[in-house]
Amino acid sequence: MDKTIEILEFLKFSEKIKTQKRSVQKSDGTFESVSDHSWHLALMVLLVAPHLKNKIDLLKSLKMTIIHDLVEAEIGDLPYYDNINNSSLSDKKELEEKNEIQKINQKLLKINKNLANELYSLWYEYKKCESNEALFVKALDSLEANFQSIILGDISYWGDIHHEVFLNKADKYCKHEKILENLNTEITKRMKNKIIKIKDKK
Repeated sequence: MDKTIEILEFLKFSEKIKTQKRSVQKSDGTFESVSDHSWHLALMVLLVAPHLKNKIDLLKSLKMTIIHDLVEAEIGDLPYYDNINNSSLSDKKELEEKNEIQKINQKLLKINKNLANELYSLWYEYKKCESNEALFVKALDSLEANFQSIILGDISYWGDIHHEVFLNKADKYCKHEKILENLNTEITKRMKNKIIKIKDKK
């Protein structure tokens, strides 16, 4: 059976991630979208994968990258600081995400049952960090956000309370791979320099 209409309807739904803003600014001073983040993360996966000691399934990792924030097309992004410092907001977001991935799965089932089941499973695998691919994408997810945070020349829009949180954000995800540790070290060093400049201006 031809699935043209169903495919276009799902693309129409997923387009919303282009409109959902995150709390990090881009190099031009505007705030990035969820799709901006997901695209940059996918590129990082391609660039970093060849340097891993523990080999991963690249296609699986890319699929995970594409699906990992798709729920935010409908419910939006919760800033990292709020997510870890407000348990009620975090719990609410977790419940909303689980409800939304169910709805996404129902949409995908109209297109292809195997694809729907695969992406549904990958989303949960990522959330639970149950595989080398999930650990890899989770690490890069944190690193991408931190790197994007410092691309802008002036990061004074950050509040002081955010500094320590973001400096240590990726540490626990990067310990199992040297290339991830090296990326984290370099990004953190640059972030510290940015923070020092902000404090020197005060």
